[in-house]
Amino acid sequence: MDYETIDIHDERAKELAQILMNDKAIAILHLVEDRALSISEIARELNLPISTVSYHVDKMLKVGLIEVAGKKYGKRLQEVKLYRASNRPILLVPRKSVAKVKKKPVMGFERLHVISLGIAGLVSVGVYAASTRLLAPMGASGKDSAYEIGNISMMSAPGKSLVSVVSNTSTTQATALPSAPTAHTSAISALLAIVTFILTFLLVSYILKRRA
Repeated sequence: MDYETIDIHDERAKELAQILMNDKAIAILHLVEDRALSISEIARELNLPISTVSYHVDKMLKVGLIEVAGKKYGKRLQEVKLYRASNRPILLVPRKSVAKVKKKPVMGFERLHVISLGIAGLVSVGVYAASTRLLAPMGASGKDSAYEIGNISMMSAPGKSLVSVVSNTSTTQATALPSAPTAHTSAISALLAIVTFILTFLLVSYILKRRA
């Protein structure tokens, strides 16, 4: 965002102070906050002499409080300027700091948000991938194991969560149960990634704002 830099020893700093202490100047500034008006329109609405309005408008133009918003043609087809309050911030600084302030770029909100979102996205993707690997079922790559209770034998194997073998004197029946779904693991990983994204975005935005 562009801004107006004024040295405190500059003549414009004194004029700015005079404007802020003048009720008529402040009234003019408030009037043109949301709409562009000509000097004659300002004078008519505030019931002030045109010369007085012109004087204050010229001063506010000089310090950057007001800007020319456009032009129109009057009854005699003469060109009339329209004035509106400026959106540019005004920065008062000591003389030695003016050069540094002018050289230092001010990071816009859009650019700051893009950088913050990019960093937060990369970090959250890394957290999601790491947490998915760490929370994966430990038995997915383990060796076969078997348990036997009475005439019921329980065996786990890669790709299967449980294999039960029921044995009796007449019949032997084997049943393979499918492995448990990984939806729970994915949900936890997604939650960790979302929390990481939000916290990283807020932290990076805060750091960039401080540095800007």
